[in-house]
Amino acid sequence: MRFRHGHHGFGWHRRPPRLQRQLFVWLVFTICATGLSVALVTHLVRFAEPGQALEFEQAENFVSERFAERWASPEQRRALSESLARALAANVSLLDAHGRVLDAAGGSCKSPDHTLRVPEQGPKLGSVALCFRGSRPGRFVGILALATACLVLWKAAAFLARMLTRPLSSLIGVTREIGAGNLKSRVRLHRGQRGELGVLADAINDMAERIERQLNEQRELLAAVSHEVRSPLARLRVSSELLRHDPSDARALGSIESEVAEIDTLVGKLLASSRLDFGTLSRVALDAAKLAETALLRQDLPLDHLHDQSAGAQISADPTLVARALDNLLDNAEQHGRGVSRLVVRRARPGEHPEPDKGVVFEVWDRGPGFDASTLSRAFEAFYRGPQAIGNERPSLGLGLALVQRIAVAHGGRAWAENPPEGGARVSFSVG
Repeated sequence: MRFRHGHHGFGWHRRPPRLQRQLFVWLVFTICATGLSVALVTHLVRFAEPGQALEFEQAENFVSERFAERWASPEQRRALSESLARALAANVSLLDAHGRVLDAAGGSCKSPDHTLRVPEQGPKLGSVALCFRGSRPGRFVGILALATACLVLWKAAAFLARMLTRPLSSLIGVTREIGAGNLKSRVRLHRGQRGELGVLADAINDMAERIERQLNEQRELLAAVSHEVRSPLARLRVSSELLRHDPSDARALGSIESEVAEIDTLVGKLLASSRLDFGTLSRVALDAAKLAETALLRQDLPLDHLHDQSAGAQISADPTLVARALDNLLDNAEQHGRGVSRLVVRRARPGEHPEPDKGVVFEVWDRGPGFDASTLSRAFEAFYRGPQAIGNERPSLGLGLALVQRIAVAHGGRAWAENPPEGGARVSFSVG
């Protein structure tokens, strides 16, 4: 199951393994593997070396007893030492109780590898010193075991370092590409490279997607604003020229007022969008019916369009943004829906708001033919203008309904559009 951090929704996600836990597991595995390797090498070398073929711990008593039986006879004692030297391929030196050399077989043994005590029911008769010919097995085993341990640790460290640095290198490369302007660059990790690094990769990919989307929207907004503002400015220039020649031209004065109002509406939408981008909401307690009534008055619409079914509901919302959402819906109905039919204020139903007992829904009905199928599915898409809006005398940016949706989401609600059976179109949003 793929973990995606920061993804909004109502589902749950499995917690990824932590990097600390992964490192701990790898270190424990490395230590265990090293110990097993050293033990295996030591075991093999001990049985491979001729000097270690006999287990001295088990044979020591037997050899000591045989020497104790023959210690008083130099001939028998020497014969036994020569037989032991041939069997173990070692130099054997016989020492008395004071450490003086009594006899030697196979050569001298000054630095014994093993010493056998020869007792006689309490006091020590002497000892037998063994020097294995060639390299010392104990030292050889230790060096080989140490080399094996170093090799295993080096291999494990190299693998662990590669496992950690490869995804980090990928993350560094992608962040540099994003910083250089390539916002389409994405981090791609293998299935086994999850955990904290996977969360970081998902966060970087999400960040790049958001930045890319915001920059594209800003480019579209800049192009649309420059185009839409140019038209009312041109009409303002013509009207001002007419007023210069005839200051009493009421038609020119009305045109100027209309164009100024259009530019003011556009600026209001842009300011509302900017406030949403920066998340600056100022929530206060508001009367839902009063908000709807004030919105009708601002649009010079009759108050009998208001259908208050809220029973005095109060909402906690930003008054400026909610007012902008209502203005957008009313203006959209006036421009593209052949006029406002009614403005309904009611309590939210289940599914319309996460907390229906606190949510309030605003509905704007128009008298138009309703949304066609293509427009209904894209009604709240930014910069989208349906067929009925393209040929309108007052073209819009396509931000009105998109801004309504953003305002509703910022207040914990949602926005939706539909064609009711009674005819026309109905656009609604919930806040709470």
